[in-house]
Amino acid sequence: MSTFLQKNWFKLAVGLILLAMIASFGYKLWFVKGPEDHHLDPMKEAPAFHLQDLDGNPVNSQDLDGKVRLVYFFYSYCPDVCLPTSFLLSKVQDSLKEKGYLGSKAEIVSITIDPTRDTPQVLKEFGAKFHAEPGGWTFLRGDEAATQKLAEDYGIMVLKDQDGNFTHSNAVLIVDPKGTLRTYYDAGDPQLDPEYIVKDVITLAKGK
Repeated sequence: MSTFLQKNWFKLAVGLILLAMIASFGYKLWFVKGPEDHHLDPMKEAPAFHLQDLDGNPVNSQDLDGKVRLVYFFYSYCPDVCLPTSFLLSKVQDSLKEKGYLGSKAEIVSITIDPTRDTPQVLKEFGAKFHAEPGGWTFLRGDEAATQKLAEDYGIMVLKDQDGNFTHSNAVLIVDPKGTLRTYYDAGDPQLDPEYIVKDVITLAKGK
């Protein structure tokens, strides 16, 4: 094996798996448009989950039916993408609150893939950094293996390295009030506008 492959095998493996998952799940990223914009067409029923909030209360996906959900798989010790994406979600939150949709008609759901380190206290402190609104932005945690399986069911790649860190697809998913997955947003794209997401949330909240 060449020196390059020895040093970069994990990154290469991640890239190949991500490409395979993109092909398998048929991602409809936010920039895929045409003369007729079908990016919010139904994809599939969103996988059900049974997790806990930061006070240890059980939270099931059915509890959120009736609301538009923005779902993000992350971990607070993430060294790169999770912080800017959470900042993006904070802007979405502020706009939805201003427009009267946050909490009553829409909710942001951040699910940690690293529950061992992401204790309830750690996640409370993480949420406070982004001024997460109780009842409008919920942080959830559960068993690590089950959460990784859940992420994969949503079409999110998760890989854990030997140092205990994770590589994962950096995508935000939107689920309509009936529990149908509608699209993925490429949260790593610097041109992704929070108001683009807000517009989609409002569209789905109105039953379209």
